[in-house]
Amino acid sequence: MLLDAVVIVLREVLEAALLISLLLALSRLTETGIRWLLVAFASGGLAALGYAANIAVISESFDYAGQELLNASLQGVIWLAVLGLFIFSQRRPYQHQVLALFMALTVALALARELSEILLYVQSYGEVSGNMPTVLAGALIGLVTGSSIGVLMYFSLLWLGQPRIISNVAHGFLAVVIGGILTQSVSLLEQVDYLPALAPLWDSSSWLPERSLAGQLLYALLGYEATPSAWHLAAYLLGLGSLAAVFFWQRRIWSCA
Repeated sequence: MLLDAVVIVLREVLEAALLISLLLALSRLTETGIRWLLVAFASGGLAALGYAANIAVISESFDYAGQELLNASLQGVIWLAVLGLFIFSQRRPYQHQVLALFMALTVALALARELSEILLYVQSYGEVSGNMPTVLAGALIGLVTGSSIGVLMYFSLLWLGQPRIISNVAHGFLAVVIGGILTQSVSLLEQVDYLPALAPLWDSSSWLPERSLAGQLLYALLGYEATPSAWHLAAYLLGLGSLAAVFFWQRRIWSCA
């Protein structure tokens, strides 16, 4: 029970922690400050509480597909927010208010989704198991571990030293994470039949099951699916490709200006 709680909470925390660490590195490069992060934590936390408190109404809406549709929508808006960030993070002079807006929106939406999942899991699993202290202990370990990985990522980026290298690596990791987020939205839409189910392109479950610790972590980092369909591949390429295209397009424009 303790290990289950650690893995599940770690999976939820890790995605948000990586997004925050990458955005903080870009915020430092662009001298945007960290006030946006305080706004994001406050708004994301309140949204998560509201989400969890109204989960019954949300789940029953849209013919009992409300939760999946809302989560998929949040993931889509996160992609668009990061897309906007990629556009403005390379312009000179930096438009700090615009950058802060996109960063705050990205983190707030990620926190709303991830924290609500954690709250719902702890409450439901703790009550069903009858061992709330163990579930809370596992959740705390997962929270601290995921946050620590985010901090390590942030200082590892700063260790690279040169601003251009930090920018390239941070943008690259952001594109990979967003690609994974979009594949997660595809899985949600398939679950409620808003996308037709397609045959899997391959099956890697025999050597890396999705429910294993490594599989859960790769799901959080890359949107790992052991049996991905063409929808998953298309979503991943859309996220990664669109951000890469915007990144190189903007860099070319402003390097020639």
